[in-house]
Amino acid sequence: MKLNALTLALLATSTVAHAQQQEEHEHINDYEVIVINASPLDKTALESAQPVNIISGDALKQKNAHSLGETLAMEPGINNTHFANVAGSPIIRGLGGPRVKITQNGLDTGDVSRGGPDHAVTTETSTAQQIEVLRGPATLLYGSGAIGGVINVVDNRIPSEPVYGIQGNANVSASTNNDNKEGSYDLQIGNGRWALYTDAFIRRANDYETPSFTNDEGETVDHVENSFIDAQGGTIGASYQFDDGFFGVSYQGLYQEYGIPGHDHGHGEEEDEHEEEPGHEDEHEHAEAGPYADLEQERIQFAGQWRNPFSGFNRLDFRAALTDYQHQEIEDNFVATQFENEQKEIRLIGQHKEIAGWKGAVGWQWDISDKAAFGEEAFTPNTSRRTQGLFWVVEQEFGSHHVDLGVRHERTSLSSEERKLDTFDATSASAGYLYHFSDHTSVSFNLSHAERAPAANEVFANGNHFATRTYELGLGYELHEEELDEYHVEPNEVAIKTETSNNIDAGFHYENDSFHANLNVFYNRVDDFIYDDFIGLNSEQLHGDEDHDHEEHAHEEEHEHDHDGLQVVQFKQVDAELYGYELELDWKFAEHWSLHGFSDYTRAKQRDGDDLPRIPAQRIGTEVRYQAVGWDGAIGYTRYMEQDKIGQNETVTDAYGLLNARVNFYPEWLANYGATLYLKGENLTDQLGFVHSSFIKDDAPVTGRRFQAGVSISF
Repeated sequence: MKLNALTLALLATSTVAHAQQQEEHEHINDYEVIVINASPLDKTALESAQPVNIISGDALKQKNAHSLGETLAMEPGINNTHFANVAGSPIIRGLGGPRVKITQNGLDTGDVSRGGPDHAVTTETSTAQQIEVLRGPATLLYGSGAIGGVINVVDNRIPSEPVYGIQGNANVSASTNNDNKEGSYDLQIGNGRWALYTDAFIRRANDYETPSFTNDEGETVDHVENSFIDAQGGTIGASYQFDDGFFGVSYQGLYQEYGIPGHDHGHGEEEDEHEEEPGHEDEHEHAEAGPYADLEQERIQFAGQWRNPFSGFNRLDFRAALTDYQHQEIEDNFVATQFENEQKEIRLIGQHKEIAGWKGAVGWQWDISDKAAFGEEAFTPNTSRRTQGLFWVVEQEFGSHHVDLGVRHERTSLSSEERKLDTFDATSASAGYLYHFSDHTSVSFNLSHAERAPAANEVFANGNHFATRTYELGLGYELHEEELDEYHVEPNEVAIKTETSNNIDAGFHYENDSFHANLNVFYNRVDDFIYDDFIGLNSEQLHGDEDHDHEEHAHEEEHEHDHDGLQVVQFKQVDAELYGYELELDWKFAEHWSLHGFSDYTRAKQRDGDDLPRIPAQRIGTEVRYQAVGWDGAIGYTRYMEQDKIGQNETVTDAYGLLNARVNFYPEWLANYGATLYLKGENLTDQLGFVHSSFIKDDAPVTGRRFQAGVSISF
């Protein structure tokens, strides 16, 4: 689970390479040299039968954004949940939430982002080396939470290779539109044996501006109120290199305050009063605009590797993390709701020697999570999850033919204060085939059977979730109609099933000196698919147990915009199918000019024909790039098609297009520092666009015209 020496050299010198443009302008595809950390078999993307995206170096710097979802939003097959710009999680091929595993160096991030789109993902990409996206089921290595895919954010907080001297990166930037200012650095110091790592970042942004639009309350506005961001964090780590491996530890602290848009509870008059009063310019000055989240996470991580440990094994890799997470949702300087998660995870992987020609790895994963919620939005009771998994993956080359096989079994138990569930057993298996027709052309096929235990909120939810303006009701409950338009919430005694996916991927890859093409098509048949259905009821039509009942309705009366109640979202299990494609093309049509294009599409529906909700629209994008000595630039346009394949009680989302441009300068007089000066323009035509996958679509369109300038250095 490491980068090879060539990869590190490429990452460290990427900006210098731009400054010293080669006469031949060779096309170098990062896929050919960058090892996938998420794989225990040291694969590159071109050696994987499963579709993989790797974003690193300058490309990662250009895409970096506050949220992980926004950072990856333009990757083929990846979309963003888009809770304005304050929180965003990746959606892979129409699947998000608990179906997409988000990891930091192979270990779960330990936050609560999988349980709600308004909850931030606790990764920081400004100090990352690369981001790996495994599209399609990746449950073999990462468990049932990866039934839709894996996002692995890789940094060097625990150096796994010897470090000599000082090396690092730094970046500062500023933006118009929301007055965003940010800076970050990462630094390594070592003597070949000992290595010390440190990083830090800071980000400040105000509410972002948009073209004028009418929100769901009938108001005409030109910004997204309460979309401010105050974030900072830092990491310190160290490792020791011995003759046959290394061992290290790191500590990370992450702190964020961000607004919760679309959640105004009648603060208008209070805001005016505060504006007239002095002395409110403290760290919570943004709170006057409405409720906000105050997030803290502390994380201790361990990593080690032992090469040639004993007979039959090439190496053992060890990783562990202890994560203490909490965030408070604060209104009028009062903690309305608090979410907590204490998570512990251990992964132990042994890469064994060949068995009858098969190279492989066996692994064990242990993961426990204790989540708690207090307050008016504690829509899920305190829950505990315990998971253990065993897996084995192997591969072998037969001339130009490459075969991957793997199997995993895991056991998960879920329990809450109100309800205890039986243990879920999940078994997953996959078979991949890759054939190289020539040095330029290959095809791949990947078959996978994956099973997923339900997430805690999918089972236990029973309460108001004001941020998404919904009342969530989990699989553990059912509704009984008492009288006309009045319903009673009762425990559901029907057995809850594991979600079962049978997925096939087919891929085609072609590459020569001037042209590169990647095409993937997929079909995913899912039995007992769990989804949240807008059933057309209002929370004021619900009645339940007296002790639970309803303090929630009392809270609703306190919230001005909720006087009519909240939409009821009920989790259900149905049989579903998802299919679609991802296409990516690069053509160098002149010495300095190249053309990039991409398109993706996911069709998701129940097997009885009804559409699934919040599925991203089809996209088509193109970008013209120019590369010269000392500078390069690009201008591109992405079209988001109309999404009219909608779930129950959803609305059609209109098509829109975004025009973006960027230019990078590599001053010769700063070449020794690997310096890049850059300027980006986003949504240059100031187009109004709504994101179909967003829970607050009508209140949070995409950011209006924005310019960003910055400088980055590598040393």
